[in-house]
Amino acid sequence: MRRLILPLLLAAACGGGATPAPPPAPEPPPAALPRAAAPRSYAALDTGSARVTLLLATTRRSVNSDRPGRRYGPEDGDSLQFAAVSVNVPSYRARGTGDLPRPGTLRDNALAYRPDPQRDFFVTSTIPVDSARFVQRLSADLALSQSRSLMVFVHGYNVSFEDAAVRAAQVAADLDFDGTVLLFSWPSAASVAAYVRDQQAARNAGYQLLRVLRNHARAAQPDRLHLLGHSMGVEVIGKAMTLTSPTDSTPRLDEVVLAAPDVDTRVFRREILPRLAPHSARITLYASSDDDALRASRLVNGIGRLGLGGDSIVVIDGMDTIDASRATADVLGHTLFGNDAFLSDLSLLLSDGKPASKRRLLLSTKDGLTFYRFRGDRR
Repeated sequence: MRRLILPLLLAAACGGGATPAPPPAPEPPPAALPRAAAPRSYAALDTGSARVTLLLATTRRSVNSDRPGRRYGPEDGDSLQFAAVSVNVPSYRARGTGDLPRPGTLRDNALAYRPDPQRDFFVTSTIPVDSARFVQRLSADLALSQSRSLMVFVHGYNVSFEDAAVRAAQVAADLDFDGTVLLFSWPSAASVAAYVRDQQAARNAGYQLLRVLRNHARAAQPDRLHLLGHSMGVEVIGKAMTLTSPTDSTPRLDEVVLAAPDVDTRVFRREILPRLAPHSARITLYASSDDDALRASRLVNGIGRLGLGGDSIVVIDGMDTIDASRATADVLGHTLFGNDAFLSDLSLLLSDGKPASKRRLLLSTKDGLTFYRFRGDRR
């Protein structure tokens, strides 16, 4: 009997008689994020006007105005404000792809301002929201798309709030963008004479853009996050990126598009790109040798600008460079958002994620590095 009891006591002391604990239950898979069954459609514009909704984050100071497009002025509010903005987009029966018809100057006063919905782009409503509600609106709008893509658009110099809003809506509509557009509007003075003032205002806004990317864009949980900067808007992006590190909480950017960037080429190479690249899946530069605005900027700043093409084209390993010199832009050669070839190429990039080598571009080289060129418009 003693021979039987002793092993039993030892087994009990060592836990040998205890029933093993069951393995932990596997973590349930995360709930699928809501999305539409089909891509967002702008087909209604084939026959009539439509309202395009943008989500606005701005450092502009709000002002009292009866016109929704003038609710934010040129002064720096030194803080973030948020709103849902609706823009009237006229039918393709009244305009071509890329066209941006606006109410004429004779109607541009409080008493006579009567924009034509069938003919004009204009802001129809601006509804301020707080930070939490802003994220909710972003999430709800993403759920109306199939791709759940979020495009953050940063405008350039000499641009008012309404100018920025209608441009963002035009780009979304003409790209047939299946996703949500977040307009980041910094306090440009909307004056040709205020170049130096705008340059400083753009740099000052970088910190707030970074806050929007880290806090609000991330919280909305987009499947893809794109950043599109035009002209001096790239100064805003550049400042934001210089405040990051490769391992911080800045969200991963899928496509970063720098359109006619008005930034110092040396500063971009030395300070911006090394901080931007670790957070970006792909960076695409659109430049042009026909850009009179950037030629003037080169004279004012005394240094080359990243957006100049031709002999000045900047080709860097790890960045796709597109020379758009052959594509017809605005009167200054600075804004390509009205060009069919540019819009088609940008759509393939943002919607399909196609690399430059898979798009309808001509292959070129500089200093042993590859870049691309547009085939050109009929002149």
